[in-house]
Amino acid sequence: MTNGLTAGRGEPWEYDPGPPRNRSWPRLFAETPNYRGIAHAIEGRDEFRWHHGPMFYRGRLWDNQVKVLIVGQEGAQDESLSHRSFTGGTGGRMQHFLNHIGVTHSYLFLNTFVYPIFGQYDGILPTVAQSEHSPIAQHRNEIFDYALTRNDASLRLIVAVGRAAKESIVTLVKLHGGHAAAESLHEADFHVLGANVRTIGVVHPGSARGAGLAKVIKDFKRVINKINAWATDDPDWLDPDPGATRSPASSYEYEKDPIPFRDFAFGTNWRLGRGSTSGTRRDSQRSIELYGGGGGSGDKRTYSQWAASTVQDPGYSDGPGDLPYEPPKDQYREFDRGPDPSMARLLLGGSGLPWPDFEALGLKANRAFGGGAIYRGRLEDPSVLVLADQQSQDDLFTMRALTGNVGQHLQAFLRAAGLTESYCILRTLPVDSLEDTTATVAAVVDDPDTRALLREAMRRIDARVIVAMGAHAQRVAAAEAPAGTQVINMADFNAANPGGAWAGAMTALGNATYAKDGPAGFNYAGDREQIPRYDLPFGMLRWQGTSGDRAKQAKIKGKFTPNFYKLRMPEWVDNLDPAPLTASEQQAVNKLLGN
Repeated sequence: MTNGLTAGRGEPWEYDPGPPRNRSWPRLFAETPNYRGIAHAIEGRDEFRWHHGPMFYRGRLWDNQVKVLIVGQEGAQDESLSHRSFTGGTGGRMQHFLNHIGVTHSYLFLNTFVYPIFGQYDGILPTVAQSEHSPIAQHRNEIFDYALTRNDASLRLIVAVGRAAKESIVTLVKLHGGHAAAESLHEADFHVLGANVRTIGVVHPGSARGAGLAKVIKDFKRVINKINAWATDDPDWLDPDPGATRSPASSYEYEKDPIPFRDFAFGTNWRLGRGSTSGTRRDSQRSIELYGGGGGSGDKRTYSQWAASTVQDPGYSDGPGDLPYEPPKDQYREFDRGPDPSMARLLLGGSGLPWPDFEALGLKANRAFGGGAIYRGRLEDPSVLVLADQQSQDDLFTMRALTGNVGQHLQAFLRAAGLTESYCILRTLPVDSLEDTTATVAAVVDDPDTRALLREAMRRIDARVIVAMGAHAQRVAAAEAPAGTQVINMADFNAANPGGAWAGAMTALGNATYAKDGPAGFNYAGDREQIPRYDLPFGMLRWQGTSGDRAKQAKIKGKFTPNFYKLRMPEWVDNLDPAPLTASEQQAVNKLLGN
């Protein structure tokens, strides 16, 4: 399934589990100020692209794992889809820079703003970014300070990329009582940030257009020369990571390297982080279109209509202070950290039980997207395993299985059966096959490699009951379920009468024996509810996994193409006014306005 697409990225089953729950990172990220409200209070309009949420970091968050801290300005559309910083074109350029100086693992990426901005870093943005009264600056400085504290024994270098980042590091140094200037960070009082910390600034690689290319290359070589000189003066200052080497500035080229899989949540589609930008904002910020390569970029693409959702979805439910376009602020530690290493290898075909060659077997799936969105829920000792055929394309963006409309109905069904956590959902295939023929999908599901992998996965998951959802899942469960496991067939979803269609499966569950999480009325009326946050990886927005299907595949000349998908936010979220400012935020805005 890899076919060279993983080159330079490590193994596909390597992943970032998210911020450690026993550290302050999740809380700090959840304390993001009201970016949208602050901008409206000052300027009366949006200054930030809020629709697809914030992105907080990329890299290492465990104690003393960071040697190099990279600080940028803000993210873009690829970062919005991956929920990680520096994963698009600029991320690829900076990854190449890190590889060049021999730092291939021990780094952390942060930004001046956790939300993307409209336009350039001008107008009110420098004030909002750097003023001592700004909640946005205060929050960022808290994050920077925590990075310094948790890496006090390891941090050696801070690299500021572009003007906003340089000014942010100047602000940080001054906050600690030192002196710094944006255009000479290598001469700053960087010792105030740590005994071994040095700072330096570099031009933004995005300015390498036309005559700007030579300027960018010259500046990166200047920075590399300075780093190498520091390392020569103090050989113990910045050791290369194991297996890496530091290269001279003379050999630096303006290149981009792919982002390692270990920097992304498990299940992130492989197209993100390939070293270049893969997403495009559409529909006045409401959508992001993802391109998988393979042609069609110059053709007109159409998408079927999304269901109307102008009022808050009845299945949506959040906690105190939550915003639909951010990760949870209330239950901020509720996210899925991913499978254990052995199961991660198995699910991605790396355990000696490979997935078959889907393309050779006739599937249209674009292999550039990979196949990690194959499970959701608890993989260790769940009461019930739902073996399911694919139901929507939302999984490509949520990184977990059955998160669209049918998955939301299934969530309410499971609750009616007393299951709120003790379940696992496993897709029969890890790649998109919704637009392939039934016969083609059946042939792939029945391939010996597919069967062997699913058989082993069911054995390891070891559920008391298997609910088989869909014709292919039913065929697999009947033939491959572990001996002694009860198998219950579940009818195909019926949008007109979901409760009636699934009544038989509900009755069978009522007669089955399994451990439950809570009361079970075994009465499913056809409703749906949002996907729990503890089923989704860190960074997922509150509107993701609710309001029905939010992702669709494109058509070109009336035919579905596996090369383009679009993720669209619900209308009811887009229609929201900015959230009111807190009393402290309003006081800060008054100071920023000179009132």
